[in-house]
Amino acid sequence: MLHNRRKSPFRYVLKQPVAFELFILKMNNQHVTSKPIEAMLLDLSRSGCRISLPVEIPARENEVHVSICMLLHEQPLQMEGKLQWHREEAGRFHYGVHLDVLSFSRDQLLRELRLLASKDRIIIT
Repeated sequence: MLHNRRKSPFRYVLKQPVAFELFILKMNNQHVTSKPIEAMLLDLSRSGCRISLPVEIPARENEVHVSICMLLHEQPLQMEGKLQWHREEAGRFHYGVHLDVLSFSRDQLLRELRLLASKDRIIIT
């Protein structure tokens, strides 16, 4: 019998990136009022995601907390997280976000991911 020894969570790569609005909530624990930034969701797991932005946010030098508002399939998702890393690719800025997902949001997120998988819109890695 095969046993899953995977220690890292599954990552769900979107076949077509999903557009959403990102808001900066705090920078170095100081609340910030920000305009929405048009972002693209590239992949997602239970605990984080990789996003693409047209602008650079100084995530290496600062602790940046963000709010993500998106529609993956049926129900809008509202999540918060912290930018972990970033790099530039093809003129856009890619960021890793560690998500602070509440248990009810996690259930909704997992339900949305199952729906995307059933519609063949994601690749599970």
